[in-house]
Amino acid sequence: MGDGLSWTNVEEQVRTIAETVWSSPCKSEMIAGVQCDGVIHVRKDYLVLIEISVRDDLAKLREDVSKLVAMKSALMSQGKYAETYFVTSQDKHPSITVTADAAGIEFHTLETFASKFLASKQYTHERSSMPFGSAVVPQTGVSDQTPYTVISYVDSKGKKYLVDDIASALKKKQRIILLGEFGTGKSRCIKETFAALSDSTDAFAAVAINLRDNWGYKRLDHMLRNHLDGLGLSDFADNLVKSIRHGNHPVLLDGFDEIGSQSWSGNSAMLAEVRRKSLEGVRDAVEASGGAGILITGREHYFSTDKEMLDCLGLDDRAVVLRCPDEFTEAEAAEYIKAHSASSFIPDWMPRKPLVCQLLVGLDIDEIEALKVNAYGELEFFEQVVDAVCRRETRINPSIDADTVKSVLLHLAQQSRTQPAQAERLTLPMINEAFYSITGYAPIDESAILLQRLPYLGRVGAESSDRSFIDPYARSGLRGLAIEQTFSTKNVDATREAWLQPLDDFGLRIWARRLARDQSPLKYVRQCLAHGNNQAGSDYVAARLMTGDELVDFEKLSLDDGEISELFFVDVTVRNLSLTNIHVAHLSIENARLENVFIDNCVMDRVEGVSSQGKLPPSFGPKCQVEEYDSALSSSRISTLNLSDSQKTLLALIKKLFFQPGSGRREEALLRGTEAYWVKASADGALRYMEQERMVRKVKGNDGWLYIPERRHMKRMGLIVSEQKQSIDPLWLLAG
Repeated sequence: MGDGLSWTNVEEQVRTIAETVWSSPCKSEMIAGVQCDGVIHVRKDYLVLIEISVRDDLAKLREDVSKLVAMKSALMSQGKYAETYFVTSQDKHPSITVTADAAGIEFHTLETFASKFLASKQYTHERSSMPFGSAVVPQTGVSDQTPYTVISYVDSKGKKYLVDDIASALKKKQRIILLGEFGTGKSRCIKETFAALSDSTDAFAAVAINLRDNWGYKRLDHMLRNHLDGLGLSDFADNLVKSIRHGNHPVLLDGFDEIGSQSWSGNSAMLAEVRRKSLEGVRDAVEASGGAGILITGREHYFSTDKEMLDCLGLDDRAVVLRCPDEFTEAEAAEYIKAHSASSFIPDWMPRKPLVCQLLVGLDIDEIEALKVNAYGELEFFEQVVDAVCRRETRINPSIDADTVKSVLLHLAQQSRTQPAQAERLTLPMINEAFYSITGYAPIDESAILLQRLPYLGRVGAESSDRSFIDPYARSGLRGLAIEQTFSTKNVDATREAWLQPLDDFGLRIWARRLARDQSPLKYVRQCLAHGNNQAGSDYVAARLMTGDELVDFEKLSLDDGEISELFFVDVTVRNLSLTNIHVAHLSIENARLENVFIDNCVMDRVEGVSSQGKLPPSFGPKCQVEEYDSALSSSRISTLNLSDSQKTLLALIKKLFFQPGSGRREEALLRGTEAYWVKASADGALRYMEQERMVRKVKGNDGWLYIPERRHMKRMGLIVSEQKQSIDPLWLLAG
């Protein structure tokens, strides 16, 4: 600290420190005919004298020491005591320390002077070693010391800020709010900004406070004393409080959404008042920080409106509002994985949230390898992420159980299905009821803050306190976990719920992975149908057909009215099922044997595998309405193409692996429907090539080997299909 500083800059900082410590002006003054750089009149008979220099000349430095000796002697002869300090910008002449000590003068560099009174060096050291909010290792909770992946934070006008830009703005007294969803790196930004400010030549350390550790504090000085006590630096509290109030230190406050409220209400106006009351300490920090730069972070959807946010934080519209990107870019994710792991593996299905990437690299090599070869890796990793997120939330207060957070999320995910997708919203009473139904008691004290900042949820609009799931992938997965729990526990209340939204592909795959193959789910479905929850039956049919079984007997199940997102009649024999008045978003038909199956008066947005109404199997009645047919890659269509059998075999493989619903194909299922033109040698060669080029993964499933496609190759596969004989792709050329 101090290299390259001008005398004026050093003098200004030394005087500011002195005025803070002794609570009196520090001015240049003539003492006994000698001009002193800094004089403080503590009392009539007690002065503090400070001489300041940035010179390297040893003779000049000794001359300055002599001046202090002369002034001290002159004051002593007048019956006045003088406390004397000699401060330089750097310590290049150790002998000057000896000279000063011999004369009873305390010698300092700017850094040691600041550390003596404001603990600047000690604070930076201790604070850097402690966790910054949620910037911790998820598995252990210790401070995250891994390399930082550089990302940009964006303001409302699209201007990008790097960490150094934020640090520079704070030095210029700018007030900044950083918003972002959970796991997007807000706390890591605080950590890196603190490091950037600590590397500067300023004698006044930035102060970084985790708001989660300051429940109930209404004043900055109380928060600061609590913060310093936690660092073992409480002896410096008085000086630091004064110094911050003089505006000397940038202040970093992490987690405005993590300060506890003491009550909860289903009334939005009352809840807004609860939030305002909880943030009294933050407003005082903004007001009492002497106009210094301030960075405050929190979840984007915590407040009902942006106006409420500014009001609760004590800021106005001059504050810069930045947002964390929801996910890493592909390049950033790759850089992060490379910097933090011996593996470069990034599943194509994995969300690129910083937290999720952190969880991935936290796995050991064996676990990553298992993730690669596990046919259900995506599904199992998703639940690992949910569990880690819930544990992360409860670190705010250990009295809140992670299982409670997860159960509330699953309850709300299922409740959200009772509303139309375009008007989905979770009101405060609904959230309140979810907590009560899980725990058996009303949400008060610590529980209130948990409900206001639940992960995956955000406001539905700028002027509303209602919430909705803002991450479609997570919402889908949570719904899959929720319905599995509902069916396994035979939840009576759910039988009477009127679900309007169907499970989509990911939710169906999660449930299908765990779905019991015995008769118990069917019995529960019949209970749901008897009590009015028709959608539960539609979800069950869709999920059951995703299990990969060759034979599915629905035992005369009859469904009337419902929604199905994915109906998967592929390589399966289906028996004893009736569907009427069902809306099907996507129906795939391939090598299906439908026995005692009746489907009529249904609307199907897209049917894959047949080319017209007349090509539908006899099980489909005349009142079925199809919006779009897609038969481009059906097995029967491939058989008619003017291609060699090896080329037809390749197209069939591409179709089954990359363009059919589901996450993978069993080895024996690749052959079904293609026996007329299947060339085993060509198929084996193509599969070997795809494995070598990491286009597919061969993994062990419950019932044999599965081939899992890497979706990033979809475009390449599509080109092969469209170009066929004109293709020069090595995979096509391999087929001859």
